[in-house]
Amino acid sequence: MRASGLVAAVVLAATLLVGVGALATLALSSLQLATVVVVGLALLYVVAASALGSRSRRWLSNPYW
Repeated sequence: MRASGLVAAVVLAATLLVGVGALATLALSSLQLATVVVVGLALLYVVAASALGSRSRRWLSNPYW
């Protein structure tokens, strides 16, 4: 694993940990749990897709970047 891949994995893990903590905090503050879970999972998916996809060959070969 290259250093950039390791950094991406660490950032992703930290983001997931923070996201889970935020979801737990929101759930405990009496918001509707289903809404919190759906929004949280959507945000985590976007962050994970961005972290993993930003180093793909297709992304890096785009001449507009």
